Amino acid sequence: MWNIINNKFKFHMFAIALGLNPLETITIAISAIVFIGAFTWVSIKGDLRELANELIEDNNQENNK
Repeated sequence: MWNIINNKFKFHMFAIALGLNPLETITIAISAIVFIGAFTWVSIKGDLRELANELIEDNNQENNK
């Protein structure tokens, strides 16, 4: 719990050092969350597609026997 609070405090101190107002800080935080979420989604989607293709290929090989 303290680690989360400490990290938020560090981010806030970094934002103050850059001269950002609270609205800009929130905007940057939301943009970062959206970017990380989108990157994670694309990564998971690609992994799932790869697994699905392997399963389809295995199923086709079993049907051809």
